[in-house]
Amino acid sequence: MSLFQAAKEGWNDFLDSKIFSYSKYRNYDYGNKKDNYVSGLSPYITHRVLLEYDLIIDLKSKIKGSSINKFIEELYWRIYWKGWLENRPDLWKQFVFEKISMSNELSYKNAIRGETDLEFFNSWILELKNNNYLHNHTRMWFASTWIFNLKLPWQLGARLFLKHLYDGDAASNLLSWRWVAGLHTKGKKYLFTPENLKKFSNNRISVNTINNKEINLDENYDYPLKQDIYECDFKQKSENLILFENDLNLETLRQIIPNYKNVILILLTNKDRQIKLSSKVLDFKRRLCNEFLINFKNVELIDSNKIITKLSLYNQYDYIYSSVGENDDFINNIKIKYKILIHKLVRDEDLYSWQFAKKGFFKFKESIPLINKYILN
Repeated sequence: MSLFQAAKEGWNDFLDSKIFSYSKYRNYDYGNKKDNYVSGLSPYITHRVLLEYDLIIDLKSKIKGSSINKFIEELYWRIYWKGWLENRPDLWKQFVFEKISMSNELSYKNAIRGETDLEFFNSWILELKNNNYLHNHTRMWFASTWIFNLKLPWQLGARLFLKHLYDGDAASNLLSWRWVAGLHTKGKKYLFTPENLKKFSNNRISVNTINNKEINLDENYDYPLKQDIYECDFKQKSENLILFENDLNLETLRQIIPNYKNVILILLTNKDRQIKLSSKVLDFKRRLCNEFLINFKNVELIDSNKIITKLSLYNQYDYIYSSVGENDDFINNIKIKYKILIHKLVRDEDLYSWQFAKKGFFKFKESIPLINKYILN
């Protein structure tokens, strides 16, 4: 089965079998991915094979009542994280370029090898590397253990997730780690108890104590709000188009791509990434790209290490905006170094939603009815 078909069928299966139990059981990690009540579709949402707004519309059209509200709220968390980072792009630059000092190299190596004294943590490392996945609640336990028990830099944990997760996303991953660390909502760090771990692991993990250290993280950086993104739109401006693997939404791109003479789909190699990805994650991305190509005659997939010669053939391009992260960093460097005119095409739904994501989520939540009305219309 193709990944695109798996995404579609996975969504339909979730609506048929788990959506009504999602709110009650979503925090339970039963150990087997198939037994959990989360959708498991985040790898496809991250690459926009499934578009968040489309899922919200589909849910509201098929199911009435409040039973779907919690899942819709979780989709809006993803939109909120992305918008928050778009409004403060300097945070990403600080994250990828900051040199992290390591006080205990051995502790770090033991952690990433799964050789700590904490058996539950070791099992999560193995699951992360073997399955390129962790349950959402387990990610919180993992991050909390990494920071407050093993006393390791949160940035290295966030990079580890990006390296191994199929759904590794600059905004959701980076800001979720900062939330656990007490940096996103100042002073509100995430700690868990043995009772919490036992209950939501369905009694699979039972320990007497969680030895959290008294760690209160702070930072000396200020991340000012930026408004540049709101000068963009989603209107064609040239005959040439660039897109990346983290926006492969067939439904909307089928309406756009035929209007261009030349379309280039770029997949970054590790040489052009600040955070190197595992071979399995890169293979997953390449498979998505190859399946996407089947649907178009005028799209060419090119690795980033071969792209310069191709891009030099034309002096301007439109670019399906890939959000703050590695892909956008690559494009910005290309623009500056080779003086190519590149127009960012930003989806209307994103621009509308992100304007409300400048403060905390609960402030953003007040605007969800407005966003619902916008996307439904």
